[in-house]
Amino acid sequence: MRPPRRIFRSSLSARTGRAGRTALVWAGLLAGGTALATVSLSSSLFGRAQPGPERIEADASQVAVVDGETLRLSGQVVRLAGVEAPSRGDHCRNGADCGGAATSMLASLVRDRRIDCRLNGRDGMGRPFAACDAGGQDLSRALVASGWARAQSGSPALADLELRARRQGSGLWGQGTTAQP
Repeated sequence: MRPPRRIFRSSLSARTGRAGRTALVWAGLLAGGTALATVSLSSSLFGRAQPGPERIEADASQVAVVDGETLRLSGQVVRLAGVEAPSRGDHCRNGADCGGAATSMLASLVRDRRIDCRLNGRDGMGRPFAACDAGGQDLSRALVASGWARAQSGSPALADLELRARRQGSGLWGQGTTAQP
């Protein structure tokens, strides 16, 4: 019986020899070096990417409240800077949904108002942090002052408002759960 006929050659080295292998190694190194140089060159050589917007403005019809600390403005999701509101389903002292109440409070603050946000950094999920005003009222300050959000560390002005809300028994710190502006 005859051995099977080989249609393909078994290795590149059998065809090219040592010189061919060396040429292939150099070609690979050259291609890799070119790719590395292209990636690492200054962006000014190829042009800079357009920076994202520093401000977002939206009419009342383009504003949606996602939760007690997050808004969607014209399709862009932003998180209010300096505040931590409870999530939906988090319970207050009397068992009511504090997250829902915080969301209702934010909704009442933005209802029928034009929103203007200044973007500053991003959270761990990639959402931009924003200092937002609704009709001239700072939303982070209003939420903390009403007691429906906590001040994040590093926000001394908001920390003072939180302390005042705690002393007054407002929002999260009180027995009631109705969110009134």
